[in-house]
Amino acid sequence: MTDVKQLVDQRVALESRLQNETSELSDARARLYDHEYNDLQKQLAALFKTAKSDGDRITIMLEMMRILENRLVYLHNFIVDATTDNRILAQLVTRFIDQLASERSTVLTKLEATYYRAVAALYAGDTATARDGFSDACASEESDEANDIKYKSYVMLGHLSHGDRDYAKAKELHEQSLRYSQNSNVTAQALALKALNSYALGDEAEALHLFQEALHLFDPHQPFFNSYFYRNALLFCGAIHFDCRELETAEGYYRRVLESVEQHSYDFFDALTHLGRIYYAQQRYDDAVKSFERAIQTHHFSENEYLVDTWFWLARTHMKQNDKERARPYLEKIAATEVKYEKKPQAVEMLQKIA
Repeated sequence: MTDVKQLVDQRVALESRLQNETSELSDARARLYDHEYNDLQKQLAALFKTAKSDGDRITIMLEMMRILENRLVYLHNFIVDATTDNRILAQLVTRFIDQLASERSTVLTKLEATYYRAVAALYAGDTATARDGFSDACASEESDEANDIKYKSYVMLGHLSHGDRDYAKAKELHEQSLRYSQNSNVTAQALALKALNSYALGDEAEALHLFQEALHLFDPHQPFFNSYFYRNALLFCGAIHFDCRELETAEGYYRRVLESVEQHSYDFFDALTHLGRIYYAQQRYDDAVKSFERAIQTHHFSENEYLVDTWFWLARTHMKQNDKERARPYLEKIAATEVKYEKKPQAVEMLQKIA
């Protein structure tokens, strides 16, 4: 029978693998990690019911807490889905922390208890309690030798403020997190988060500078490399240069996205559609057609406005080539779609002209 030590070793090994990922986490690999964490949680929960010693019960519950945090920070990029299972586990964790506090246990420091209670509140869908907890962790004068608790707390507070569209406050909080970043990859992540808020505030120049600084620091060969924030930085740099009509520079960033993400991801599709627009603006219509067609081929999501917009751009490109017959099927698709699309009247008008 699997014992507590084996499960602890499995959790440590799983966390180490996740922290040392050097490439884009495909949907399949992310699901595999989730499955492994779920399996560990089930085994730990089963073992908790039969554990005979307080020591084993404490160890098991600490592992449950670490799994919650591992998934939050390394797998889900600080985004939580408050599912029923997550809420139940969060309640168990909170009850356990409260019990330790009532017994004046030294298993957790006050700072650790505050932080893990906030993480649990987040999984329970109680963002107000989570916000208070992370704020208390940031304000704590207790030693945080690795600086990871305060770093993650500031990041989470910034994420919550960003979700509330208080971008100025979120930017300030992510700026604070930089004081606690342990290495280049963590610093790069903090800079990328700060840049997102600068962009949301309309300061594209500052956002571009911060994203470029982050890209300079990201190192896929070192621990804590985060491919999610890395590719986001590439995409935003491409978008900012595209908006400034610096098309060759934008093309370089979008090509780097294609090299760093799996072909079935939305970001691969997004990069291809932007490359198509760049080629269209440069009157490189053959290249634009290839890029738009490839984007459509790699789109494996439900029909949405981004796919419909790609049909529209492809139809426009064929019209520029005086190839009405190749434009027609895409215009017909746009006319028939139930997806809300602002340029649909324009597409219908184009279709009527070539009818």
